[in-house]
Amino acid sequence: MTAKAKSYKRGRTYAPEVRLAPGPRAMGDTGDGSYTTLFGYAWAAVLDRVERRFRLFQAQVPGEGPWALNDPRGPEVAVWVEVEVPALPHPVQEIAHMGLAFDQAARHVVVYEYQGQVWIRQWDPVSQVYVMRGPFPGVDPVVLNDAVVGYFPPDSDVLVWHLSPDRTTLLQRAQRHLYATAHVVQTFAEPVVLDQAVALPYQIELLGSLLSTIDATGYVLRSQLYPVYLSDALGQATLSAPSSGAYIPIVIVLDLGIDVLGQATLSAPSSGAYIPVVIVLDLGTEAVGQAQLAAPTTGAYVPVVLVSDLGMDVLGQAQLSAPTTGAYALVVVVVDTTTQPGYTSPDVLGTATLSAPTTGAYELA
Repeated sequence: MTAKAKSYKRGRTYAPEVRLAPGPRAMGDTGDGSYTTLFGYAWAAVLDRVERRFRLFQAQVPGEGPWALNDPRGPEVAVWVEVEVPALPHPVQEIAHMGLAFDQAARHVVVYEYQGQVWIRQWDPVSQVYVMRGPFPGVDPVVLNDAVVGYFPPDSDVLVWHLSPDRTTLLQRAQRHLYATAHVVQTFAEPVVLDQAVALPYQIELLGSLLSTIDATGYVLRSQLYPVYLSDALGQATLSAPSSGAYIPIVIVLDLGIDVLGQATLSAPSSGAYIPVVIVLDLGTEAVGQAQLAAPTTGAYVPVVLVSDLGMDVLGQAQLSAPTTGAYALVVVVVDTTTQPGYTSPDVLGTATLSAPTTGAYELA
């Protein structure tokens, strides 16, 4: 599945182009809609200048079928098998800057530049055929399904970026808008080349160069970080402390929807500083279990619990055992649980049992 090839910054050329993209197990088969089913297999698009046609290939294992990207045997066991697709409406020898991605319908999306305009081919679920979007004035299109960035197909979209005709403005289009709306992403002081879109973990990276010095310059643009979606039921968390030194367990729970949180048990070190921090933010309708914090026998003990905007949550018990000596500072912050004129909070809070130290400083806030 390997071949010798020459790479280059594409710019204004009509050399043969090959584009790789993760895609579905089978064209048009969405299966269970999971990330692995829709984007777990290797695909390649080729602008074949010899046969003068657009060609699409899938990596497959002879005698087995599609090769999965997570196959521990590696790509050496696979070969490229051509998958028949409709021809493009423009002469392949005049097409430049081709890009490939796959959408939520498990269909391929092709973008390219033709005579100073950007064209996009996508699957139309209504007519059940491939249709063309555009032309849009511009050059150097690149495409990416941001599911391969955020790993969450239900909230993903196919995104296309390209430059304005004068190469000084970077524009973005989305499939959910049928690519009709162009959003300005960046402006440049001089003409540039947009070379590729890269899928980083939870972030998109766009790479290019100045047109005047393509081989000597470069620029990088990165998107904001994508959210991390959690839908699992969380079990117990048991943290064993070190025998000495600083011990700072931190648990952050953010917008988990309808998850059920289990117990968190924190064992204190025999000496040193002990600072457990628990932050719970916007849990919606979760039921929060118990948190038990065992204090060290000596040293500083500073448990901090932050609970913010819990909606209809029911909070369980929190039991805190104080150290026998040393400083003991307990901070508990609960937001949006008070009753004000015209508003009554729906939260129901459990009980908190606090055991004070027998000696030392004890501050409860």
